[in-house]
Amino acid sequence: MKTRRKQSRRAAEAAPRYLTIARDLRRAIADGRYPLGAQLPTEHELCRELGVSRFTIREAIRVLSTAGLVHRKQRSGTVVAALPDDTRYTHGIGSLRDLFQYAQSTHFHYVYIGRLGLSRAQARAVAASPGEEWIHAVALRRESAGGKPFGVTRLFLNPALKGIEKALRGTSGPVYALIEREFKVRIDRVEQVITAVALDEHDAANLGVAAGTPGLSIRRSYFDEQGRVVEMADTVHPADRFTYRMELRR
Repeated sequence: MKTRRKQSRRAAEAAPRYLTIARDLRRAIADGRYPLGAQLPTEHELCRELGVSRFTIREAIRVLSTAGLVHRKQRSGTVVAALPDDTRYTHGIGSLRDLFQYAQSTHFHYVYIGRLGLSRAQARAVAASPGEEWIHAVALRRESAGGKPFGVTRLFLNPALKGIEKALRGTSGPVYALIEREFKVRIDRVEQVITAVALDEHDAANLGVAAGTPGLSIRRSYFDEQGRVVEMADTVHPADRFTYRMELRR
């Protein structure tokens, strides 16, 4: 138990400051400190209280806004627009940065790390040959350590990433960041495919729902500068625990 607490504390310390502030504000909203319709402190007040820059506060507010929890009103500042739901995770995206933030701000717990010979479908998805052995891992994703899982992720990692299995066991952070840091590989682009699914018996058991429950599959392929797939992450979510929100601007 002590080891888990230390790991959670290390993970929190490793997170960018704006994410820590966003989590604290989210908790304050959930606890009723800032009820629905209430106004958050101004950027200037938060900067002074927390001893951080205005940019850091703006990034924290952007995280809450992307999740649909707050919105800005002219001449009224930042207002609480919704309350956090303990069983539903809202993932908002307006840029590649938001996609990476999702990996940083959720908790990843590995239940399997090994190797797998690719099926035809898996090989086609990563532009490899059927039967080729890739590094494979399965993990549960939670909004916070110890919380109810809202997704099961299956990772397929390029065999060129030799030794990454050991590194995975020592981290709960984003895999793309581990790849860039340890293997000096730059992620150049990410492709995402979203599909409606019915959860099979294995995923349903891990998520504590009935087999056949409606769900959402989000498959992300991470490419390096040579156009090679270095990571594919396929995550399934029960429909009632995950919301995907996208905002596009001209």
